[in-house]
Amino acid sequence: MKNSSKLLSMLLLASVVLLFSCKKEGDSSAVKAERKTSAEKVSAAALPAVTGKLVFHRYECYGCADTRLYIYNFTTNSLTWVSQNWNLDYAMNGHFNEDASKMVFMAQPAGSGDWDIFIWDVGSSSAPVNLTAGNGKRDEDPKFSPNGYRIAFKQDNDLRIMELNGTITNMVTSTASIEEGMPYYSDDATALIFAQGAGSGSDIYKININGTGKVALANAANIQEYYPIVWGANKYLYSRWFSAGNGHDQVYLGNFNGTAPVRLPFNTSTADYSDAFPCGPNHVILSSTKTGGSGLYDLYIANITTGEIHSLSDYHTGINSSVNELGACYNSH
Repeated sequence: MKNSSKLLSMLLLASVVLLFSCKKEGDSSAVKAERKTSAEKVSAAALPAVTGKLVFHRYECYGCADTRLYIYNFTTNSLTWVSQNWNLDYAMNGHFNEDASKMVFMAQPAGSGDWDIFIWDVGSSSAPVNLTAGNGKRDEDPKFSPNGYRIAFKQDNDLRIMELNGTITNMVTSTASIEEGMPYYSDDATALIFAQGAGSGSDIYKININGTGKVALANAANIQEYYPIVWGANKYLYSRWFSAGNGHDQVYLGNFNGTAPVRLPFNTSTADYSDAFPCGPNHVILSSTKTGGSGLYDLYIANITTGEIHSLSDYHTGINSSVNELGACYNSH
């Protein structure tokens, strides 16, 4: 009887221990699940809140025939291959007007080999209009003026300005022996900033739209500086090598008041960061080859103060791919 009681007591104790152990394990799993959910919520909450539209292009290489233009709508979380049905080759470098109702870009009429400037009503089923058709010149790098009435662009290594019907109003430069390109309007539309030269001799300049008052903004010796984008009245973004001996592109913030440009904190010296475009007061959208991406150049959004950087795949999984995503232009509308 004593042994039976002892055995019963031991069985009861084992049952209690087993019950407690199971309950503890169940609680642990619930806590882990709860923590995971919380972590996911924190990660989602950490993404910058963005509305409006983004245009970018995708290709395997600059000379490859697979170039595509996409528009991503942050508000509706929709990604559209807008150039899919256009009879064009190499559509790239899209730029929105002030309310994102129109877009300009560079491309070649299919099979022609001629670079031209096109304009398109965003969302329209109509084909883009070729503004420079048949002129026998190489037309590239279009950018709208701040009010959207005119377009600055590169023509045979010089800077030009035209109306929306293709009529040229300003021949800003006439030095075809020196490459001048990537023009971008100043905030007050009185001047252009642009890249002059190639490779280690490429620098950033500013010039009045009448061709006077040319001044250097960023001209570090033996370092490539290119792709200027105006950000309001006082500053601009551009890409430059890390150093004369390190050709990794870095995104810099320049100031029109003449103070020294600043290398932004999200850059690293072991990857390329380029083609930056403003997105709200504290962020830029850019392309980078940083580790952890989907392919070659991927699109990211980065904080210019903290250096925090997020892949745009966190907004939509179709944005980045195994090839290159470049040439971002953002508009809040």
